Amino acid sequence: MKHQLNAYFILSGELPPESKEDLDEFFIQFSEKIQQSKKEGKFDIAWSIKKSELALKISSIDSISPHVAILRIRKQLAATIGKKYRVGLRGFKFKYYKITTEIDDQPIKEFTLPLTKKLTFSEKEGKNWVEIQIDPEISEDFVEKGTIERIVRRVSEKISKQKYGAKKEHHEIVFYSGEKELFTKENPTQLMQKANWIQRTNYRNQWILTPTLTTLSEALKQIMVDYIYKPLGFDQMMIPKLVDWSVWLKSEHAEGLYQGGFEPYFVVQPKEPTPEYFEEIADYITVTKTIPNDMLSEKVTAPIGGLSYAQCPPFWPWLQGRTLAKESLPIKVYDWSGPTYRYESGSAYGFERVDELHRIETLFIGTPEQTKKIGKDVRNKLRDVFEKALDLEFREARVLPWWLQQSAREDEEDLDELVVGTIDFEAYMPYRGSRKKSEWLEIQNISIIGQKYPKGFSVKAESNLELWSGCGGGSFERFLTAFISQKGLNPDDWPTEFKKYFDKLPTPVKFH
Repeated sequence: MKHQLNAYFILSGELPPESKEDLDEFFIQFSEKIQQSKKEGKFDIAWSIKKSELALKISSIDSISPHVAILRIRKQLAATIGKKYRVGLRGFKFKYYKITTEIDDQPIKEFTLPLTKKLTFSEKEGKNWVEIQIDPEISEDFVEKGTIERIVRRVSEKISKQKYGAKKEHHEIVFYSGEKELFTKENPTQLMQKANWIQRTNYRNQWILTPTLTTLSEALKQIMVDYIYKPLGFDQMMIPKLVDWSVWLKSEHAEGLYQGGFEPYFVVQPKEPTPEYFEEIADYITVTKTIPNDMLSEKVTAPIGGLSYAQCPPFWPWLQGRTLAKESLPIKVYDWSGPTYRYESGSAYGFERVDELHRIETLFIGTPEQTKKIGKDVRNKLRDVFEKALDLEFREARVLPWWLQQSAREDEEDLDELVVGTIDFEAYMPYRGSRKKSEWLEIQNISIIGQKYPKGFSVKAESNLELWSGCGGGSFERFLTAFISQKGLNPDDWPTEFKKYFDKLPTPVKFH
């Protein structure tokens, strides 16, 4: 990798002529130390002073990056000239910064990146190269926080995505319940609509659950408590359903924004929440009986975050920056205190693929040994729910989770361990076709995520114990869609164990 940086430090005053000898000695020693630590590479630095500016030209080949060097120089030089000459450093600015690095492939089509002035792709001597010109207006704060390293890495990621798309999902069947007795081959969404158990709203992918289906949802809740949470010692809690950007940045969800896997609903705030500020809009609505979207957009902020996509990320601010006592480990909680939201692509989906879903989150934290054991226990209990309580025909599959596909920080060599920790539960949907050729419906997952969240939210444990976490999620919409798909609407065909959890189904409302 080759770098060429022209930059300058802004001084608080002019240095006297006698400082030249000290500066020469400072930069010679600095270069020698770098060269000694990077024996195979090459590092050069030149300097000059014009009034209150200290100009630097730094080049390196397979050595320390110039922007990293300038951060080290800033700290060391400030001490040197500040103590002797009473002159301080007020920051630095880039004039020109070019990075040339080898890449695996040429892009199918060229692209741009934030904080870059230009990307130039080339092929020389059978190798592919990219020349990255960093925007000289990049702030010191971004340089300090690793933005330039992420720019370089992002180039390869985008080329890979163009060429190969998302990573092929690992999908290995590891358990099958065996064939079950099926009572229908009709589309479950259409069955429930005809029976007036559900009703689509005027909004996309949103449904009203009538008393009948709500009764079944409440039965499922109690089954989960009796089969999983009570035996395993989980406590219920209420997790926020509005998530600000700081949470999604730490959980790394924001990095996958609408890239496949993370499609949030955004939340905005009024710029001025007063009657006077919105009086004109209220008058307009009153007179026209329409909503003036353009007028409204001018009176609200940019998104402050979004509605909860899954309950796991907004759980973590509770523990953020804290050290957990050993006696409090493991932590085992679950939440179903409100709906979560995902902006599903398209609009012509059934009850199993909705924007507003009622999701059960299962979350646990402990040492690696505790977390693995809890994950295994939850998996076995979920199997009991689907086999014993619902008598579903289902299978379990190891998969590559989407959050690993989106994460730029995971290496391929970590893949096997992480895949082992992720299990999808998939139900057979008879109306879709044969067992072998049709698409099965994912209804639940359980994942061992490792240190991702404890590290992201700076959560530690007493005595420096290593912390891992795991989680799982499934929605009543998918549970019931799978159940109706196999068992139909007639309770006489339903398993006895499931029917124990409700006295009778409410009589559907009829319409003329």
